[in-house]
Amino acid sequence: MDELKELFEQGKWYHCFRYEGLLSNGAYDIETYIPHYGFENDYAGKTVLDVGSSDGYFSIWMKEHGASRVCAVDSNKYDGSLAIQASNFNLKNYEQKYAQYVDDYSRFRSVYERFGLNNSNKLLLMAKLKSLEVEFQNGTVYDLKPFGEFDLVMCNDLLEHLRDPITAIEQLYFAAKEKCVIAVSSAMKTNWFNRNKPLLTYQGHISGGSFYSLSEAAVIAMCKAAGFRDARVVSRFDMENRTHRVANPHFVVHAFK
Repeated sequence: MDELKELFEQGKWYHCFRYEGLLSNGAYDIETYIPHYGFENDYAGKTVLDVGSSDGYFSIWMKEHGASRVCAVDSNKYDGSLAIQASNFNLKNYEQKYAQYVDDYSRFRSVYERFGLNNSNKLLLMAKLKSLEVEFQNGTVYDLKPFGEFDLVMCNDLLEHLRDPITAIEQLYFAAKEKCVIAVSSAMKTNWFNRNKPLLTYQGHISGGSFYSLSEAAVIAMCKAAGFRDARVVSRFDMENRTHRVANPHFVVHAFK
């Protein structure tokens, strides 16, 4: 238990998880903001696809709320290779970032091996700890066809990291049977001029890994262009990045087939 506590407190996490009095040191504590996503209370019998799952907080949440099948898809291979197409000027920083996943496994290898894991995938670790059956597939949002169709598709805090968000939303459309929930971070703030027009601003020259700040109208327009019959904003909120102590503006869109 001491090794697990050390992993929670000092390992590399993106999401905060609570487990038997432990709290992982993730950058984002989703539990605090979950009401903003407009989820239902019960997903019994529903199939869910979590695209860009990262540590898998949303996958775990859906399974705990009755989903019959949850499939998490992420491009991170946990082998030190880049999971995003970072801008060239900041490439070395992102190479160092993803190398930390290998370092994390090396440091806490005994914990991961205890649960039958050969890498530092926190989604699989939390599923083991909570005795939940959650699938993980390595893949890209640009090609979701291999994973089939799901009642609910989620794509949270991913669009802004993509060089081609339009193709991504089209793939979300094909994967969804009923509905898609899209949360957008680094968003255009609600008081910005022309936020109700389909605009986006390029910022790949600033962060190197977050390429666009998107307006609500832009995401809704892309959803409708992809084929969704309706798309609407259900919430706007600021989420704290616990690592950098900054507020990250978000909005959540529900898109319907």
